[in-house]
Amino acid sequence: MANESHFLAIDVGSSRVKLGWFPAAGACEGEKPASLPIAATPLSIPAEVFCVEHRDRSAEEWTAAVDACFNELPPTSEIVCVVASVHRGIAEKLLTRLQLRPWKKLFSLRATDLPLTVNVAEPEKVGIDRLLGALAVNQLRRPHSAAIAIDMGTATTVDLIGVDGAFEGGAIVAGPTLALAALHAGTASLPQLNASVLAAPPTAVGKSTIDAMASGAYWGAIGAVRELSRQLALGCPGEPQLFLTGGGAEGVAPYIGLEDQPARYLPHLVLSGIRLAADRLVTP
Repeated sequence: MANESHFLAIDVGSSRVKLGWFPAAGACEGEKPASLPIAATPLSIPAEVFCVEHRDRSAEEWTAAVDACFNELPPTSEIVCVVASVHRGIAEKLLTRLQLRPWKKLFSLRATDLPLTVNVAEPEKVGIDRLLGALAVNQLRRPHSAAIAIDMGTATTVDLIGVDGAFEGGAIVAGPTLALAALHAGTASLPQLNASVLAAPPTAVGKSTIDAMASGAYWGAIGAVRELSRQLALGCPGEPQLFLTGGGAEGVAPYIGLEDQPARYLPHLVLSGIRLAADRLVTP
């Protein structure tokens, strides 16, 4: 990519749209997350991130919120914009909106755009967020070492990246907030709870229905991720590295690991993967 271009990565997830701003080379890049020292890795990370919830909001509401994010960016047409989505309906509405703006270039990513080997039965059906996470992990893992990418969002994915950097598949389970919603929807008496009950580690022994639901969602998510990571690691030569991302990951990061190795928490792994994938789409 030409040095004078700025870059905007847009990750359309199941519940929210996340925008990551990557300034042009030489521009001020803002604060870097302490969890990912930029000097120690070739992985680019966004200088700014904007998040817009779209679940249970009208198209007018969330597109207006996205427009407000755009207004925070520099008023320049030298912006390359790349979108990756696991929500087709939201992505189509967003792309219609994006086409009204004077981008230098606008792309919608497909799995075939990624420089990544995908060893599953139907590669085209793998969520592109999982593949982008694997692409970013390949910039961070030790050479000749397998890795496990964990993304805790609406759904939690636990995926294996082989020693050769190939995406080998993995597991998908309900994330903590989705688990809480399912308990309410699938039972006659359990209440509807929001994510605020998971803001801090709940006591394991719930003394009320709400406390018991919070305990099950929080500690159950941690237990699922830890056991899935252990199972994925069984066939690996050596112990794989663990990388953790997603909107629900920060609060559980201290409890996720493999044997004595803690997971490395990286809040914007998918956005960084979008930035990596775009390099082969943009002609300098």
